[in-house]
Amino acid sequence: MIKPIGLRGLGTALPERFSPLAELPLVSPVERLADFGFEGAWLAEDPAGLAVRAGRNALADAGISPDEVDVLLTAGALPQAHQRPSTQPTGGVLDAFCYSASWLQEELGLDRAAVCGIAQQGCAGMFSALRTARALLVAEPELQHVLCVGADVLPPGACREILYNVISDAGCAVVVSREKVRQRWLGFQQISKGYYWDVPAKQSEIVAAYFPTGRMAIAEVLLHLDLKPDDIDLVIPTGVNATSWPILLRLCGIPEDRLYHPRRNLGHTIAADSFLFLEEARAAGCLRPGMRVLLFAYGFGSSWCALMLQIEEEQE
Repeated sequence: MIKPIGLRGLGTALPERFSPLAELPLVSPVERLADFGFEGAWLAEDPAGLAVRAGRNALADAGISPDEVDVLLTAGALPQAHQRPSTQPTGGVLDAFCYSASWLQEELGLDRAAVCGIAQQGCAGMFSALRTARALLVAEPELQHVLCVGADVLPPGACREILYNVISDAGCAVVVSREKVRQRWLGFQQISKGYYWDVPAKQSEIVAAYFPTGRMAIAEVLLHLDLKPDDIDLVIPTGVNATSWPILLRLCGIPEDRLYHPRRNLGHTIAADSFLFLEEARAAGCLRPGMRVLLFAYGFGSSWCALMLQIEEEQE
């Protein structure tokens, strides 16, 4: 019997500081963003601490030790997420080769792990990391566990609004394994359109393309799995504009009562949204064995990603 590949452990991390909308640098009026479901944003100074906390939490949740991790994949939407400052900076080009993935390997004690960074996927970067992790496990049977970690922090003083969404800082981590999985991998679909690479120049076009291309990505993963929209038991949202999710579900023909409604409003945390809410749904007892769960994310670049999981029985 072939063991299923899937998500074995989840870990997340939020900063300690929360600022309400009135205290944030924004573009839109506070009242409009409040109508979209936003309350404020979580703020951090450095993604490093969030990545370490999330990684440790995921390992603990998976019940594995650092020396059992075969591969570390780090995901970051922003260029600065992929670099660490040197302890002895030269002021030259060599400083640019201090990578956050290697630093995180050392911090977490992942002595056996091969290391790689995932970039240029915006808010969908963590989905690409999971896809790569699964592909590695399929291609190399000797591998057992891949740790995926994503953390992004906006620069100090940066505007906290992007295309009518309030942005929080956060970290997340997922252990993808071939044994004792909690959420089995069923299918994945990514649609990427390079036409939208120039984000500042194509903002209106991105907004216009969001729903129809998202609908296409979800329809394609369902087609691949020979499933109908009604076969989806739960949709885990991201923290983007809350009013957008019922619209997307209606376009896809998914019953609106399948949408998971988070207990907390975290804003849009770039890489971590889906996994913060998946972790919350599990803790709340909303995930039952056999359920098919859909995760969807859009990332600048532009990529639309749909991931289908199935909840497994908890194993000792």
